[in-house]
Amino acid sequence: MGMFDTIYFDKAYTCPVCQGEIHSVQVKAFENMLEDYHVKDCVGHAEEIKIVKEELFCDNCSKFTGKSVYIVAGRGILLGTADTLEEAKKLLNDLNLEKLVLWYHDLYRRYISERGDKESYEGFLEDLREWYGERVHERPETDTEIKRQRLQFIWNWRHLKGALNPVESVERFLTHKKMMGALDELWKEGHEILDIYYAEEMSMSQGEESWSVDVYQDELNERCDLNWTWTVISKKELEQDGEKEEELPEWEVVVEELFSDEVVCKAIEKWLRNWRYEFSVRMVELEQARGSGLIKQLKERAVESEKVEGVSMEMLEKEMEEEEIKSSAEFIEARGDKRKVFYYEGFYGSLVADVESDRLLGKVEGTDEDFVYEGRTVRECEQRFREEVSRYKKK
Repeated sequence: MGMFDTIYFDKAYTCPVCQGEIHSVQVKAFENMLEDYHVKDCVGHAEEIKIVKEELFCDNCSKFTGKSVYIVAGRGILLGTADTLEEAKKLLNDLNLEKLVLWYHDLYRRYISERGDKESYEGFLEDLREWYGERVHERPETDTEIKRQRLQFIWNWRHLKGALNPVESVERFLTHKKMMGALDELWKEGHEILDIYYAEEMSMSQGEESWSVDVYQDELNERCDLNWTWTVISKKELEQDGEKEEELPEWEVVVEELFSDEVVCKAIEKWLRNWRYEFSVRMVELEQARGSGLIKQLKERAVESEKVEGVSMEMLEKEMEEEEIKSSAEFIEARGDKRKVFYYEGFYGSLVADVESDRLLGKVEGTDEDFVYEGRTVRECEQRFREEVSRYKKK
């Protein structure tokens, strides 16, 4: 079959065989570099003018449909698609200087944005190489050295400082980039309010001084493939854990106030303002949220359970938890780079990076059962490791 490019339609076509939606078509008329193109994208040189006929293929029923579309490119820009050759010619003839100027202006803005992303990635890789290659992370943490590091690694300090290894640094950087990209998309789509919620009923009371909560935002979780979105933690809790704010990843927010839903919302709004986003944040109940990640899976299984007599939500949750623990334990044991990095009350805790799911995994070593924990940072994993040790000792 060879190399090709993919053209995405502004509006999906309907398959005449299975009535499924067809969102794209593969073509060999352009660069053939496995690129994805949308209307107004640059697909060739400025002098390039083409009308390409392609038969639609339905991925849903794995068949060619017998229906063709005409792909139109003018002055190197993808102008759109048409159902007939006459419509395609009209689309090409309607191209004028005013449209070209506007579209080239949009392309230039995208070019500037992509150039900024490229510089960001290159800068991070340079900092990553120096941080670990020159063993900067092993130098004594004097006040002078910390100030020098903060200045030298100003753009990537929180991706590097506090990370267990290069893999975690990369995960911090990529997760933050994905979050920023998703927030840009949400703002362009007209979202003004972000609904947040907790995954379960909070065990802490309003007004507690030492506290930490994981906060969920469905749109960001789904677009970035996150287990949760932010962690909001009190400064007192941070001090008790012996952690420093500058060592936390970008999505962990530290506050001084006592716990309340209002404090959590304001903390996330402030975080968004610091990144120049003007979203408002609203706390909703778990029942009001669409649910994402594990919560979404639980809801789907709850629907299935209604069809099975005698299967309760509690049983489904327990079954899912057991499956997840078993799968995670097998993954950890299979890794050759597993290391014992935690110690608490006579027990060691291991830690490995699961790059595909963007998380760190570990288990309590030396127990007759699997006690597994996970997190997106070393600090989170250590906290959950201690919780698992305490849970084991109570059994």
